[in-house]
Amino acid sequence: SYRGYKTGYCEDVSILHLEGAATKTMNQNMKEMMSSDISFWGVSLLVVLLLASVAVYWLIDRKEMARVLRVFGLMAGQTAVIGIIAWTACKANAWWADMLWLVVLIALATGWCLYKMRKTWKQMLTSVVAALTAGTLIGSGVMMLCMPGRFFIPITAVMVTHLVVAVKETLQTYQRSLTHTEAHRLYMQANGATLLESLMPSVRRALRATVQPQLRTMAQPLLVTMPLLFVGMLLGGVSPATAVVVMILLMMAAFVSTVVAAIVALYCFKR
Repeated sequence: SYRGYKTGYCEDVSILHLEGAATKTMNQNMKEMMSSDISFWGVSLLVVLLLASVAVYWLIDRKEMARVLRVFGLMAGQTAVIGIIAWTACKANAWWADMLWLVVLIALATGWCLYKMRKTWKQMLTSVVAALTAGTLIGSGVMMLCMPGRFFIPITAVMVTHLVVAVKETLQTYQRSLTHTEAHRLYMQANGATLLESLMPSVRRALRATVQPQLRTMAQPLLVTMPLLFVGMLLGGVSPATAVVVMILLMMAAFVSTVVAAIVALYCFKR
């Protein structure tokens, strides 16, 4: 019995040593990969070229240079905030972290939409929140049935990116159309048309304004979709075949979420 206990103990120790060595090797490989993937000299050259471009632009158009620097700073700040939130959600690796990521994304997207619609933000608040939430849940939920759960964070980010512009265009186009066609709607209702029938021209205009940017993106995959999705997935280590399939699935889910968000936004809009 003592020999059996000793043999089992030695086997457990050997397994622990092997697991420790494997973990140490994996950490070393990750450190080497992180240190070798991004070249210091390449980054230095890019920074020098950026400074030279800024100097040339400043000499040609000093007034516009302030706006360029402001946009660069805004982009860097937003990227840093999103990166920190995404890193925290990935590090936590829990359902509540994913839900927190989703809430933060929808809140940021809502704030951006309302900022673009400053004059009517109180009237648009409910429609924007409902449309972004419904579109994101539908699009991301469908994609989660096709892909593993670890892709929840990037998939929701892609969905919200498509929905922000779609919801803004939907509500702004619908509101402008209602203003311009008020007399025509009253004429139609006076001649027996229902409220829905009188609103359908404005609804069609809003849906066209929502879907057309999505259709242009789908019709030009080499100019729009490939740099944003395909190349990004290749840089992440995904095989080209998988990247193509995921890209097509994302475009389909984005179209579905766009249509859902547009319908919800129009339904919730206070006419």
